[in-house]
Amino acid sequence: MKKKKLIIGIAILLAVGGIAFYKIRSNNKSSVSYQTAQVTKGTLTVSVNGTGNMAVEKRSNVNPGISGEVYDLSVKVGDQVKKDQTLFKVSNDQLDTQVDKGYVTYLQSKQSLENAKAQLQEAHNTRDALDTKTGGATDGEKSAADQKITASELSVQAAEVNVDSSYADYQNQKETASKRIVKAPMDGTITTLNINNGDQLSSSGTSSSSASSGNSSSSSSGSSGSSTSSSGSSSSAPIVIDDLSSLKASISINEVDASKVKNDQKVSMTFDAIDGLTLTGKVERISTVGTNSSGVVSYPATISFDSLDEKVKPQMSVTAVITTDVKQDILMAPNAAVKTQNNAKYVQKMENGKPVQQDVEVGAANDTSTEIKSGLKEGDTIVTQTISAGTKTTATTSSNSRSGFGGMGGIGGGRPID
Repeated sequence: MKKKKLIIGIAILLAVGGIAFYKIRSNNKSSVSYQTAQVTKGTLTVSVNGTGNMAVEKRSNVNPGISGEVYDLSVKVGDQVKKDQTLFKVSNDQLDTQVDKGYVTYLQSKQSLENAKAQLQEAHNTRDALDTKTGGATDGEKSAADQKITASELSVQAAEVNVDSSYADYQNQKETASKRIVKAPMDGTITTLNINNGDQLSSSGTSSSSASSGNSSSSSSGSSGSSTSSSGSSSSAPIVIDDLSSLKASISINEVDASKVKNDQKVSMTFDAIDGLTLTGKVERISTVGTNSSGVVSYPATISFDSLDEKVKPQMSVTAVITTDVKQDILMAPNAAVKTQNNAKYVQKMENGKPVQQDVEVGAANDTSTEIKSGLKEGDTIVTQTISAGTKTTATTSSNSRSGFGGMGGIGGGRPID
């Protein structure tokens, strides 16, 4: 009985194996099919991409540079202001005292100058009297008078310098005191507000109020005084004013594409934060100096807009598509059809239902199509993909065969064959 079961099991295995082998041989003989496309004539647009953020080119960090208590704050984030418009005031009576002291010092220096001039005139008068003295003056008297003249002249010069210095100091004190009325240095929009009425402002511009930091809606570069600059890192300036009409896209271009980007090329821009909005512009400039980040080299470029949308804000993420070349009325083939062999380009052209290798000369290319300069004509059918049904079926059959053989372990009462 055991021998009979063994013989039966072997026979079944051979039969199943034979069937599987026949199917594999049959599937390997399956036909090959081709996906094709036609050579067309049209316009080929070549572009490169860059990503970055929105930035304003004109920004002013408003900081009076004096200490005191903030009052009469008359603006809020989002307000549009004009140049020389009063934004807030700073209470600091000590500045008036400094002005008064400076003025007194200036008056004293002027009086010292008048005294020095009077002494000089007196020295000259003494010298003139010696020259007309009856019987003549001695050499010693003349020498003493000359020395007094020289000393008086030096005193006048020193007094004049002191007057100029004290006057400049007085003017500086007045200018510092005038900073208590803080005005807008430029037209623009309030994008950052780090102060409230009642805050104690330090000379560096920082505020001691815990509530003052909650009004910021935009970041900016720091400054110790009122200044105009491009937007950058966060700022602790009391107020930041941006000229939103100067918004530009600041993007990075991969080093592979940087050489293709030129000034005045057309650009299409989209924004992560604004669905459905596409704006156009042009390349304003691209840097000749690249930056290296983790081994990746890129080149910064600035993109200007043909027109702005009020929904676009500073620091928003932006993706720019830069048109680097446009070729019209040229032959084009899908990229998938163009292949390389020994540094030469070729396609497979269908002739009488069969693919024939055809050498071609190519030109510009974008993500989908390649310019065909020679080797093909409009309407030619070319292969974009070769599909071998037998290869796919063979792999499936092989997998199923292994599963079938594995199931034969149950023959003979589920025990291994001795």
